[in-house]
Amino acid sequence: MLARDIATHRVIQADAAQSLREAARIMYRHQVSCLVVVGSRGQEKVPVGMLAIRDVATAVLLEGKDPDATPMAAIMARPPVVAREDCTLAELIAILRGSGLRRLPVVDASGGLVGIVSADDVIAAMAELMEDLAHALIVDPQLDHAAR
Repeated sequence: MLARDIATHRVIQADAAQSLREAARIMYRHQVSCLVVVGSRGQEKVPVGMLAIRDVATAVLLEGKDPDATPMAAIMARPPVVAREDCTLAELIAILRGSGLRRLPVVDASGGLVGIVSADDVIAAMAELMEDLAHALIVDPQLDHAAR
């Protein structure tokens, strides 16, 4: 199972020039807690940053930034940590653990945005694989002996 297989391909994204208020509106409207901030490279959308609702709240409420005058580019995490679409589950786990993040944009070989994968997606995929293994062992307990 690869990143492309478990990623959500409908990615909620925004432009770095949009305001923090607009970022909050987009997240609220789509019921998500982060946005992939993208730039264009020809016809392709390329991740240039990530913005979490926590970042917006911190900037506006604690740091006093004007939500209408402050662009996402001012506070977004950049460059974004990304996963290639051909990453295995083990590689995704390593990237998530190493970065301390819960979500990663998924990119193709040229760096174009193709999806987003969360730690929950990885856990669900692992659970599915474990269920498949358990089912195989229950249905055919002789599998263990056949390999000997």
